[in-house]
Parts: sequence; structure tokens; C-alpha cells
Amino acid sequence: MGSGVVIHCNPRVKWQAKRVQFFADGLKVKGIPYEITPSRQRIDERPAILLGTTFWRDVEATGEFLLVDRCSFGDTDVFTSLVWNGHGKRGDHRVPSTYDASRWEKHRVPLLTWKQSSKRVVCGQTESYCSTHLRDWYESVGATHFRKHPAGENPTALPEWNSFDDCELVTLNSSVAIQGIINGCKTEVHDMGGMAYGTLPTDESRLDLMHWLAWTQYSDQEVSEGIFWDWHWY
Repeated sequence: MGSGVVIHCNPRVKWQAKRVQFFADGLKVKGIPYEITPSRQRIDERPAILLGTTFWRDVEATGEFLLVDRCSFGDTDVFTSLVWNGHGKRGDHRVPSTYDASRWEKHRVPLLTWKQSSKRVVCGQTESYCSTHLRDWYESVGATHFRKHPAGENPTALPEWNSFDDCELVTLNSSVAIQGIINGCKTEVHDMGGMAYGTLPTDESRLDLMHWLAWTQYSDQEVSEGIFWDWHWY
């Protein structure tokens, strides 16, 4: 690990061009050598930091990587989620076994009362991140309505429902599950790629999830100060 890391960044994607410097600054603080590249192929055996989930499948398949993904809650212009060698709960978030409520309590995000619902809403996504065929999955879950992904279409014959009111959600591994749970929607997560996989619709389970999630994401300032490496370096 002494040879450092390679940061894979697509400079044409605005958020990646912005955040790559935060990671570079944090690595400098920790004295870890790094290289920045737009290559979609792995450069060598060094661990890779991958900005985003879209471009780097070949890098993911050929060695260790730290995935920089959308945060689960909070301001997406300030926070990102960090996970080693996988998507969602398939990866290692390096959350300490002694994690507590301290990081979550700084956010002050209200958790709404669990709702009663008359609609079973399946949530769309643009890709599955697993072997499941999305259209087959949409048809299998017994939904009454479809929630469209902001960048996707509705490939079903179901009427659309894009509110968190009067509904329970069915997700594969979409990040919308967290927003549903925060908003009091009973939410099913069918794949380990989802950050809320295994969460029960109870106050205790939801609160524990939020405490855990707060230890999976870091602010840009924490990244630039090298704080993320306190948990994410070997």
C-alpha cells in the first residue's frame, strides 16, 4: 500500500472535476502518493479511487477500489458516500464496530411517522448494479404504481406515483429507499446493493440505520483534511 493510489476521474462531469481536488488534498495531508487519470482501465496494482459509479466497471473488476458515491442523506453538494470493493452493502464501508449517534445527530434530519398506505409503488432505476433484469423485477413485485427515476422512463403499464404520501415503496437497490424510510414509507429493499437492505419498518431499526449511514459518508471538508483515511486506509 506504500505505493499509493490512483484516482479515476472524468473531468467532463462537473461534480467529479470539483471533488477530485478534495481527495488529492486529503491524500497529501496523509502523505499518500497519488495519480489522477481519466482512464477507464486499471493503471496498475495500486488501489483505485473511483469518482462515481458509471464509468469504471473494468477497474472494479480488476482489483481493489474505493467507490465515491452519492450520499444517502443530506446535501449532495457537500457529502459523498465511501465504500470499498462493492456497491451498497456488498462493499465495506469501514464503519467502526463502536459507531454511535454522534455523526447522525449533527444532521438533524427529521424522521417522519410511519404512514399508512393504499399504494404499493415500485421504484425505477437506470441500471441494476446486479444480475437482476429490471423489467422482469418490476413485473414480479406486485406493485400498483411506478415511481420514475429522474433520469429514466416508465417501462411498465403502471400509473406513476412520485410522492412519498399514501404509499409503501419497493426498491431493488435504488438510493430512493433511504428517502422513503426517512419520510415514513414502509420500504422493501430486494438487493444487497441497497444501503437500507435488511432494515425493518420499526423505529429502532430505522434509527440504527441512520446512525450507521452517517458513518458511511463524509463531507468535502473531511475528505480534504484527510479525515476519511482515518477509517479508510489499511
